[in-house]
Amino acid sequence: MTNAEDFEGERRSLERLAYRMLGSVADAEDIAQETFLRWRQAGQPQLDRPRAWFTRTCTRLCLDRIKSTERQRVEYIGEWLPEPLVEHGDRQELDETLSMALLRTVERLPATERASFLLHDVFGYEFTEVAEILDLQPANCRQLASRARQHLRGDGQRQVDEVTVRRLSDAFFAAIDSGNLEGLQGVLAEDVVLYSDGGGQVAASPVPVEGAAKVAKFFLKVYANEPAYELAVTWFNGAPGVVVQQEGRPVSAFQFEVLNGRIAGIYVQRNPDKLGVFSPS
Repeated sequence: MTNAEDFEGERRSLERLAYRMLGSVADAEDIAQETFLRWRQAGQPQLDRPRAWFTRTCTRLCLDRIKSTERQRVEYIGEWLPEPLVEHGDRQELDETLSMALLRTVERLPATERASFLLHDVFGYEFTEVAEILDLQPANCRQLASRARQHLRGDGQRQVDEVTVRRLSDAFFAAIDSGNLEGLQGVLAEDVVLYSDGGGQVAASPVPVEGAAKVAKFFLKVYANEPAYELAVTWFNGAPGVVVQQEGRPVSAFQFEVLNGRIAGIYVQRNPDKLGVFSPS
């Protein structure tokens, strides 16, 4: 017998799928709740495979949401980065499927490629199941996932231990605070890339900044005129990050990709609309 408890048992998984599809915590929660409402509106049918029904409905709702927001994404000012996801409790495990790097690239995939890749590679569905969810043939889904992997090659594969990330982030901000250009370049990979999302509301680079020299000069210039700030090491999107606060208010959330002992990627969320999760409750 299918009941509300069956859905509640799947809610978290549905939210995690929707978040990876959409990059928005609020949208993911809305989609999961809408999935439940669709089941109720259908007369609360008894389902042989509740998980499959809920996942199919959730995925289809995500695809509809992507289609309806395509224009918004095209018109988005500057770089887009996902809304930070903070998983409360004791869960502090590196999870590359939640990384800013991966989600930024996933967001650029066609919707069905995105869904095929996430359902199969991240959530472990067989291609026959993915095909049923997407109303496609298994061979098509296999090809879509393969294309997605080609686009994603090299992204989200730079996990290191938490101690290394924290050591490098400490050195990064110490060099900024002291205005030490050479010291800052010393913690950056030569081909480091900076991505920053201001959402058109606050200052942020509208395009990626590439190369250690340019990235270091960018940060020293930006922070030279910044009011006093405090740093809070915070775990989000499956990795340790740093939240910059001014007068107790979060103004930036940093995550670093590390490769061969240096910072190879910097992701800075500055859009005020996406920083609410770090605000004091």
